[in-house]
Amino acid sequence: MKQLFSIILIFSTVFCYGQDENKDFENLVKLGEIYSKNVNATGEQFKKSVEELRTPALNHIIDALIAIGQDDEKLLTKQFLVKPDAKELKYWYVLREIHYNNQKKDSARPNNIVAKEILEQEIDERWLLDNYYYRIRSGIGKIFNTKDLSGFNFSLDDYGLKDETEKAILFFAITEALAGRFKVLHMMKNYDKLLEFSNKLPKINGRPYYEYTLFSFKDFEWIGYNKIESYKERYIGNLYSVLNGHLAALSEKNQIPEMRVLYTKSVLSIPEYFQYSGGMRKQLQELYNK
Repeated sequence: MKQLFSIILIFSTVFCYGQDENKDFENLVKLGEIYSKNVNATGEQFKKSVEELRTPALNHIIDALIAIGQDDEKLLTKQFLVKPDAKELKYWYVLREIHYNNQKKDSARPNNIVAKEILEQEIDERWLLDNYYYRIRSGIGKIFNTKDLSGFNFSLDDYGLKDETEKAILFFAITEALAGRFKVLHMMKNYDKLLEFSNKLPKINGRPYYEYTLFSFKDFEWIGYNKIESYKERYIGNLYSVLNGHLAALSEKNQIPEMRVLYTKSVLSIPEYFQYSGGMRKQLQELYNK
């Protein structure tokens, strides 16, 4: 009798676990479809729809999406900046792939098939982490539209990141969310607005964003939307564009001491990284040689 009871108990446990897994999968696919239609996660209808899909495995994802849509300053805390576990990172990648699948219109496949394939694949952990921070960075960027973050500090050692590669991934996400706008403001020659934003930037490891130069990690191929690129060329290249805009604004306002600091303490003056600067490489080398 005891043996029979044990068998029934084990079977019941396995069956319930399977039900939970199926519920996670079904709700993950639905979540991906809702997200794909509203990647900014805005509006009460979005919040209501995703709230209905909660499971223990999806709670943190749903909390993050709601925070993104509401420009919630909790996005700046460990609750969302700490590296999620491997399972959750995979789930976020499913959201990405469902969204990309839905952009194909005539050639889109069933989203449940896309999700199943992703969950069964081995995916580079660096891609998974980059995707997560990419998904939440829009919310961080919207917070900065109205908030002065100059008193805030992102300490990259506090978020469970295992090496310089992972810390750089978060650094690039934060910098693009906050200072990525410098590229547009530079094109528009709106230097007053650019410097206004620069004065509201938070610190990275207690220092201005441009002083972070720990990019000697091994480069790797990064896959975007139907495109494979060098990770360093994409993200260090973006950083150079941000710094170029910042430098141009300081020059326009004749802020010479500030220009000198920005140049000497950033990758603008480190030849090792010039190869990732795109069309700026020749000018950077000439400036360095002087």
